[in-house]
Amino acid sequence: MTEVFGPGAVSGGPPSDPVLRVRDLAVSFTGRGRTVTAVHGLSFDLARGEVLGLVGESGSGKSTVGLAAMGLHDAARTRVSGSISVGGTEIVGAPDSAVRALRGARIAMVFQDALAALSPFHPVGAQIAEAYRIHSGAGRAAGRARAAEMLDRVGIPATRARDYPHQFSGGMRQRVMIAMALVNAPDVLIADEPTTALDARVQRQVLSLLAELREESGTAVLLITHDVGVVAGTCDRMLVMRNGHLVESGPADTLLTNAQHPYTRALIDAAPTLETVPGVRLPVAFAAGPDDGPAAGGGVGCGAGSLVSAATAGRPAADAGGAGPAAAGGVGCDAGSLLSAATAGRPTADAGGAGPALAGGAVPVAVSVDTGLPPAGHRALPVAAGKGAGPSPAGAGPALAGGAVPVAVSVDTGPPSAGHRVLPVAAAKGAGPSPAGLAEVIDLHVEFGGRRTLWGRRSRPVRAVRGVSLRVGAGETLGLVGESGSGKSTTARVLAGLQRPTAGSVRFDGRDIGRAAVDTRLRRELSREVQLVFQDPYASLNPRRTVEEIVTTPLRVHTGMGAAARRDRAAELLGQVGLDPAHLSRYPHEFSGGQRQRIGIARALAPRPRLIVADEPVSALDVSVQAQVLNLLMDLRDELGLSLLFVSHDLAVVRHFCDRVAVMRAGTVVESGPRDEVFGDPKADYTRELLAAAL
Repeated sequence: MTEVFGPGAVSGGPPSDPVLRVRDLAVSFTGRGRTVTAVHGLSFDLARGEVLGLVGESGSGKSTVGLAAMGLHDAARTRVSGSISVGGTEIVGAPDSAVRALRGARIAMVFQDALAALSPFHPVGAQIAEAYRIHSGAGRAAGRARAAEMLDRVGIPATRARDYPHQFSGGMRQRVMIAMALVNAPDVLIADEPTTALDARVQRQVLSLLAELREESGTAVLLITHDVGVVAGTCDRMLVMRNGHLVESGPADTLLTNAQHPYTRALIDAAPTLETVPGVRLPVAFAAGPDDGPAAGGGVGCGAGSLVSAATAGRPAADAGGAGPAAAGGVGCDAGSLLSAATAGRPTADAGGAGPALAGGAVPVAVSVDTGLPPAGHRALPVAAGKGAGPSPAGAGPALAGGAVPVAVSVDTGPPSAGHRVLPVAAAKGAGPSPAGLAEVIDLHVEFGGRRTLWGRRSRPVRAVRGVSLRVGAGETLGLVGESGSGKSTTARVLAGLQRPTAGSVRFDGRDIGRAAVDTRLRRELSREVQLVFQDPYASLNPRRTVEEIVTTPLRVHTGMGAAARRDRAAELLGQVGLDPAHLSRYPHEFSGGQRQRIGIARALAPRPRLIVADEPVSALDVSVQAQVLNLLMDLRDELGLSLLFVSHDLAVVRHFCDRVAVMRAGTVVESGPRDEVFGDPKADYTRELLAAAL
């Protein structure tokens, strides 16, 4: 049976002869006159050849544990107590020279942010060779040969050894980091989110490599991850951390199927899978302290970390004569009431086009009628019941013009809950995605290189995009999927006006925008209607600017607003994305990764764009924060009528979030179509391979 552990407890079934032993580890950070404890009395053992998964939300202390084991914390600002031993050698309190001798040789780490961890001034092969030569004493030729071997093992051609980090995609940079960590065959490998930026096929390749290393040399792996799917297929045991405390541990298969702690169950439920009903709101883990009681519904509900739709936020709960008790978090939802003007009367198309369009372009939606609270994942929408829709629910309110009766409905793609019945209601014209493309690329080609160098030689061109044609309709979400290096981000940057196409046509709302990347005036005009949400929430925000300055920059460029009006708009945007407007004066480093991503979304929304290009917006986030951001994007898409180009390598997220899907490989689109068609009956062999790898 899975055990539940409190602070200071040791995980069940520890190995008798551990290669890594952690006892009563506590890590505290000091700054601005206060001390914050990130890890509280953590203890565990890691045996030779074992893979131990360390799981938890952003800010739970996972990476802090990994850095402490490597001896990488700044002694001037960090207090580390307890014991960490590698093969019997103590890390805590050891001289720097002793720790450096261990680091890289007997214990190594794969860092989450590969771009920041790699030197931009040296070829990747030289960096791998240096790590090998320092600890082995090998010569230059042996170092180059070892670097080529390791690159090949992680799926990168040895011919790329002379390339620099900026010449690789995000996923390929992560593979370089893994090669560098494994080059000395260490006894312990700490892998901090090693597959976060990787697509399903490369992720499987990297995890297979870790398994091979474990079998060949007995390397022990501490796998720090938020992906419970990775834990399920890789780890022997699993530790779950929350706010610096160990809350549960045990065999991985036991915890994933029979978790006892509500927080563990919430983390498992927050990640969408290929079986998740598309379009429903994802549960969010309750972000209270470790000693607090579980949130409503077994740890899933409206807690400190959850996002509540602006349409219902702050609405007082209905009394006993209305819809029943308030939902978790004190937000009520009266089934007989109508939403605010932001969504009132707005028809909602069912995700994925569950049925044929009605006369006049209306879209049928599933409506469940009841006087109680909407089921989980539903949102109350005001819809006028048509003739024959049934009697008006008691207390539903006055009749509308024309004799229509307002009823409380919940819109979803899943089956109606008990006590509800499905009624065919025609949404007004214009509810669904526009058949005409708001933005499109036609026969797009993009090449890099092919220019004369300083030495008079012409570099070989790289064809990143080859003959791609895509369309994003008004109010539509198009998912662009494919492996790392397939050309997804390049295509997205062209559509956003940041990359000049080599050939082909790029249009937005009928205008040719192909020269936006080199035409400053056209780019400025386009940026008001097309905004980006970048993959890296850390690198995409200026660390020297406050949140107010970051969010209001588009307003200064595109509007004549005064300073007070801009500040009011920034406060409104922060509230819209679920952040406290009082934090406008803070800087990016004072926020978590998920909060920074929401700041990026607020900045993108500032000029009220019609299209948002989201380039891997949730790939760097843990499952609970990912659920928050996806729920937020769905709310904003519905409330503001946004169109989105959603770039991702996560097939489960794309299936959950997008209306249509285009699959890219080696710069070309191999398949595209409605979501259910692509995922349910894929035509291309490559699409089938991606789906098989994701299962």
